[in-house]
Amino acid sequence: MATIVDNVENEVCEQLAELDLNKDEILKKAEQIDKDIRAGKYAIIPPLSDEEQNLLDAEIAKRAPPPEGVPEAADFPLHDIVRERGLDQPAEGTDLEFYEELKTKDARTIYKNMKDVPDAIARKYLPDLARRFVEFERRIKRVERMLWALPRENQSLEDDRFEILTELLDKSCQGLEIWEEHHDRKIPLGHRCVLEGELIHLITSKFDLIDKICGEFDKLKGKRDEVNDERDMLRYEIRHCDMIFTEIHEKFLKSYLDMDW
Repeated sequence: MATIVDNVENEVCEQLAELDLNKDEILKKAEQIDKDIRAGKYAIIPPLSDEEQNLLDAEIAKRAPPPEGVPEAADFPLHDIVRERGLDQPAEGTDLEFYEELKTKDARTIYKNMKDVPDAIARKYLPDLARRFVEFERRIKRVERMLWALPRENQSLEDDRFEILTELLDKSCQGLEIWEEHHDRKIPLGHRCVLEGELIHLITSKFDLIDKICGEFDKLKGKRDEVNDERDMLRYEIRHCDMIFTEIHEKFLKSYLDMDW
């Protein structure tokens, strides 16, 4: 798979061939190439637009601290990792239409049976996996804003629901930490596709659940028994995350150590 380094090297060589080895011109061209990389010229994952970045900066700046005992969803540097390592670069010989089509498909459907796929084939799917993890970072911000907008009074049933929903969001985000820990380990790429696909499926399902509950938040207003049932269900979802994350983490390590799973 072509990397950012490869692209830069090729681009620099082409530009140098057109120059008369003028140092100032070389530096100027190199600076422009760096700007092109940061602008996403070589990538299938576009950078945040100026408007998106301004909105994100504004949200972070005004974000109030959570109530005592309520964890806050962390910021993750996955976008920078993906861009710096060239993980979003299309595989050599693979056109962008292939990646556009993958956007319409469920991660579990695509990746669940790819464990024994040769690296040469699995490699072309890595940019799609990277894209999905980067998109989680942006979705986290939307979910956070939705949670903080929930109508609730201090020490009310609604406040309790907000707290456990925030805990589920925080627990779901640990899946991104697992990706970050293992993204650079050398393991068979088919294994990587399966395990990252499982992470994506699990995180997506928990985010979807939070979206659904927030969208129907007023339906349980004042209904203590139903709220207790919901709390028990969400506690189960948090434990489910712990269990699956542990399994995926262990499988990553086994693949790295050339052990079967």
